[in-house]
Amino acid sequence: MHIRNLAAADPQLADDHSCFGCPVRDLAICNSLTQIELAVFRDSGSKRRLQPGEPLCWEGDEAAYVYTVTRGTLRLSKLLSDGRRQVTGFAFPGDFLGVTMEDEHPFTAEAVSEVELCQYRRSRFDAFVDSHPHIERRLYSAAASELAAARDQLVLLGRKTAAERLASFLLQMTRRSEQSPGKPLRATLPMTRTDIADYLGLRIETVSRELGMLKTSGLVRMVGVHELWVLDREGLELRGAD
Repeated sequence: MHIRNLAAADPQLADDHSCFGCPVRDLAICNSLTQIELAVFRDSGSKRRLQPGEPLCWEGDEAAYVYTVTRGTLRLSKLLSDGRRQVTGFAFPGDFLGVTMEDEHPFTAEAVSEVELCQYRRSRFDAFVDSHPHIERRLYSAAASELAAARDQLVLLGRKTAAERLASFLLQMTRRSEQSPGKPLRATLPMTRTDIADYLGLRIETVSRELGMLKTSGLVRMVGVHELWVLDREGLELRGAD
């Protein structure tokens, strides 16, 4: 597979790279840095913006950069040998991407919505981590969370029914969505139904049918194409066997 150029010369990169007002400051791996360390870290990177459908990297590309998602959602996928696509996950604001023991990206990452990222050349990032060991602990924590998510996904795909898979997914999405006091539990769904189906290992018709059953049961309510309210959290948890 041909390597796509992810160089900082991309015209979509912004010159301003201030961390002031960053919406994911408390979630990102850089939250362990002091103000002075953060300034050094900030100056070693740049911003990158993607439009919906635009790739950040392709499976097999050189892993030359690492990224922190600051806005929007990315879809992570792998192409199977028979041409089918398996969505392996989604990256949300605060998530860190690109760390690998290999020289190539193990997945394709594409923007689901408008996306903004902080981008760092991998060699410079590795040098920064070597001189700031405490950020390595944050990387370890992020890796542990990713491993736990991978285990959950194995259980979801290997043991759960279609209804359980969708219910579990919707509950996961409530934990990644902004909530408002006094309002029903909210799940923002920026991805398409096809993306959800490919993530859950289901047909899109099955996803639509199971979602309809959840609505008929009074467990959820769609309030837009990409937003859902959980009206009965306990009932949804029972449905998802979480």
